[in-house]
Amino acid sequence: MRYKAHSPGSVTLFFEIVDSEEIRRMGSRGVGVTVEPGALTEVEEGEERYLLNGNEVEGEIQRIIAEKYGFRGTVRTNTPLPVSQGFGMSGAIALSTSLALAAMYKKTYFHAAKIAHEAELIVGGGLGDVASEFEGGFTFREVAGIQPYGKVDRIHYAGKINLVVFGEKIDTKSIIQNNNWKQKIKLLGKNAMKKFATEKTFENALSISRDFAMSLGFASRELEDFIVDCENSTMALFGNSAVVFGECSNYYDGVVYPVKLGHRALILP
Repeated sequence: MRYKAHSPGSVTLFFEIVDSEEIRRMGSRGVGVTVEPGALTEVEEGEERYLLNGNEVEGEIQRIIAEKYGFRGTVRTNTPLPVSQGFGMSGAIALSTSLALAAMYKKTYFHAAKIAHEAELIVGGGLGDVASEFEGGFTFREVAGIQPYGKVDRIHYAGKINLVVFGEKIDTKSIIQNNNWKQKIKLLGKNAMKKFATEKTFENALSISRDFAMSLGFASRELEDFIVDCENSTMALFGNSAVVFGECSNYYDGVVYPVKLGHRALILP
């Protein structure tokens, strides 16, 4: 029998890294927006295979999750959005896989989220995407980690969303596990969260995010120019990409993905 689940993607706007000896308390505090489409995963007992958009892959994060459930079989995931471009696909793949297996093994949603969060941190694909994707919407991760420790609130946003990709993929792991980058992000993230605490609105989140991206100094020249020209955009962390809230008059040479605000991850019939 086959089991299916879906998770939205997640674009982080700014964040503060939070370390802990307890993996369920680790991750990040921050603000981001979940987006549809995300990742759709189907699991079926039998031959051990890991497929992404029809292609056989090593499937590191799916493999870790499968082992935690004691599952042996085929994991098929489809992601219309590109991976390694700051759209939270690693977290979405993890969460949709874990939820599908939770359905198979009659486990709860919280159990699935915990397993996915742990796998995301082990692989280094992200620090808080699973927590945001589990809740859906325009998220404010007020307390780092996953249930029962993490706390996620929401911000109202009802406009259009476009994702724009400008260049090559970026390995998130190479950034968040690099001590120099990690220390810089911690400092910038702490200041960003303090500013956001004074006014928890979409407008303030966007303004802080643009400052965060420019101060980080990670954006390519083309991406930086785009963000400067398009005042309703900011960098998607971490990718050669931007998220636009509404429309821009010039998308340069970027590839545009019109998306919708994401809803919380779900087990599907």
